[in-house]
Amino acid sequence: MTDMLEPNDPKTFKRLLGYIKAHKLVFAIAVFFNIVYALMDLAFMMSLKPLTDKGLVAGDIEFMKMVPFYIIGLMGIRSVASFISAYCMAWVGQNIVQKMRLQLIKSYSFLPTSFFDSNSSGQLVSKVTYNTQQVASASTDAVTKVAREGGLILGSIVVLFMTSWKLAAIFFISAPIIALIVAFASKRFKKISKNIQDAMGNVTQNTQEVVDGYKVIKTFSAESFENDRFEKIANQNRRQTMKMILTKSLSTPLIQFIATLAIAAVIFFATSELTQQNISPGDFVLMMTLMMGILKPLKIISNLNNVIQQGVVAAQSVFDVIDTPKESDLGTIVLEETPQTIQFKNVSFQYESNTDAVLKDIEFEVEKGKTIALVGRSGSGKSTLTNLLLRFYDVNKGSIKFDENNIQELSLASLRKNIAYVSQQVILFDDSISANIAYASNEIDQAKLVDAATKAHALEFIEKMPQGFDTKIGENGSKLSGGQRQRLAIARAIYKDAPIIILDEATSALDTESERHIQAALDALTENRTTLVIAHRLSTIENADKIIVMDEGEIVEQGDHQSLLKLNGSYAKLHSIQFSEE
Repeated sequence: MTDMLEPNDPKTFKRLLGYIKAHKLVFAIAVFFNIVYALMDLAFMMSLKPLTDKGLVAGDIEFMKMVPFYIIGLMGIRSVASFISAYCMAWVGQNIVQKMRLQLIKSYSFLPTSFFDSNSSGQLVSKVTYNTQQVASASTDAVTKVAREGGLILGSIVVLFMTSWKLAAIFFISAPIIALIVAFASKRFKKISKNIQDAMGNVTQNTQEVVDGYKVIKTFSAESFENDRFEKIANQNRRQTMKMILTKSLSTPLIQFIATLAIAAVIFFATSELTQQNISPGDFVLMMTLMMGILKPLKIISNLNNVIQQGVVAAQSVFDVIDTPKESDLGTIVLEETPQTIQFKNVSFQYESNTDAVLKDIEFEVEKGKTIALVGRSGSGKSTLTNLLLRFYDVNKGSIKFDENNIQELSLASLRKNIAYVSQQVILFDDSISANIAYASNEIDQAKLVDAATKAHALEFIEKMPQGFDTKIGENGSKLSGGQRQRLAIARAIYKDAPIIILDEATSALDTESERHIQAALDALTENRTTLVIAHRLSTIENADKIIVMDEGEIVEQGDHQSLLKLNGSYAKLHSIQFSEE
């Protein structure tokens, strides 16, 4: 079977063994009792020889009376061995699953933003929920069956050759043919397993989109459209699964049929052995029982190939994520104080999936405690600038400096600790209001919590909630209105109390009255703090120290509100359009 595996498979197996080694004592106990289980089955079959020769043929009644107690003893030991081996192997398997899931989540936490740009969330979720479980089956269930069924087969082979090597040799002439079938099935199982896991990822992705986007689906009356789309995806998964079942359904009976032909040949030649008294009736019964008994474990072992290949493919997909290079964090400088200036010097950037630059030679300076507003049409590169400041991406050309330190010389933890970020797309967690405002805090400062909620004008609706700050808000704040969700996100930024603030259209989801309240809170928040504001509503940034107007990745104008209006250029045009709309 291993001859058909790809070059990286031995490494994958070796790596899986590393997970098992962490629990080697429990694993060894499981293997030992699996072998005991197999030996009890073998001992039961070997008892047929004395039972036939001594009990039935010779008529030894006293011996016959002892046989039931012997069988009860064997089955008792077998039952105990079954329980211990099953429990221990499951314990090892679930610990492996847990460790892999923790490693995956840890990897997801530290992988660069570009990784998530190129991988669907459904596929990534499927790796945690589905692929890891496939690995457990390969590393534990497979070992259980190999120890039990493989032990029984090996033991049976030894007893067969000890009883009559001639008849045993006839039976095992079929072995090379069986090996070829197993090798062919192994290669096909591996290929189909990869397709099944990809298809399962698509099922997960589509299901997630249906659940998350139910409002859009209902608004567009797209229920039938989504049902048809899911049917196609689910049907692809069904077809791949049926290919797996077809291969398994063909290979297993074919292997058993070949083995049956071998048994028929043994029976044919056994007549002469019995006639010449080379073997006793008990020997014949024992050999027939062992040969027939081999068929079932042979079926299990051949089916096991499917499980192993699924597990290998699943493990490889998990290891690929774990081995993906983490977010670059080579900086060693820790920000002790708020920088006097943040300088963008000839910054250019383009995404990996784009052929055109998103930012072109951007150059400006943000002084400590000042507010800089970025305005412009959608797609002009405003949000990309803030992504570079947070080092979600690294610049392709130029530099961003905090005083004299290049941003890449700062440790990521230090950099991001000093920045509070409120985006247009609010992300909240399925937890209490207090846990969302004081996110990632091991201990919540109640006074600070109330102050943050008050400044964000969130306290007025929090106090009306059933459990106040302890109220659960549902997945991504589903139990809150858009404005309430936005105010919680702002409260979270206020609670963090970072010296640098990034507001990415933070008031876009608010009604006019709420916006006035929030704007007052943001004015208090940004006082004596370095602030970058991406604004759609120009009325919210009229008091900014500097307004930078961007278009197609370039700075076309910059200055304060009044000077830009007098310039009568792009900013004045945007302002005129919004003023007339309002």
